[in-house]
Amino acid sequence: MNTDSAPPDLFPDGRTLVPAVVQNASSGKVLMVGYMNREALDQTLGTGRVTFFSRSKNRLWTKGESSGHFLELQEIRWDCDADALLVLVRPVGPTCHTGTESCFDGRTLFRQEGSRPSFETLDALAAVIRARREESPENSYVSRLLSGPRSALLKKLVEESGEIVAAVYEEDMAAVRSEMADLLFHLLVTMERTGIVWSSVMKELENRTGKGGLAEKMDRMKKKPNPQESP
Repeated sequence: MNTDSAPPDLFPDGRTLVPAVVQNASSGKVLMVGYMNREALDQTLGTGRVTFFSRSKNRLWTKGESSGHFLELQEIRWDCDADALLVLVRPVGPTCHTGTESCFDGRTLFRQEGSRPSFETLDALAAVIRARREESPENSYVSRLLSGPRSALLKKLVEESGEIVAAVYEEDMAAVRSEMADLLFHLLVTMERTGIVWSSVMKELENRTGKGGLAEKMDRMKKKPNPQESP
């Protein structure tokens, strides 16, 4: 078990229950909140599947034990007061018993206009793109990019990248934002077409920045000859 420091005594007595906030390790979305005692935490660490102490059942309860919608453990963190846990997971199926991805979906008490979390915007856009795969290419631009010649999608990637370069050169920040949004949209289409998922891209970035990966990459770039320089 890898830890940043020695874990505190989260359970000073046998009756202590600690709230555990469950978060999707890939998207950052909060999925549910449960409670753990020492036995629930030990079982979670031992099995790799999140287990809580159910106050209504008065026993240990592994999420997904009846539905099959388990929460595969990725990481556990504790807060500064050592009285709450953050549990990062890979969900298998919907987390909520109602069938939604999160127990908080569709239950907004208040939202400031324009304050939608960024990951929800990306998830929603990715879901729309995924749905377009089944539509008729004649009626959907995205469907044409997903099922048509690869050259059409590749052309759009090059085109949008070039427009970003031009906007940055002109120092037009409004255009830079707009063109970056266009490129990100077409990258999402590319991910859907190729089957690449965000988690694998993030893992690639983690590998580059961790264990000296970023420094090694920069060193390799420095060693590459510059075609504009004379030998």
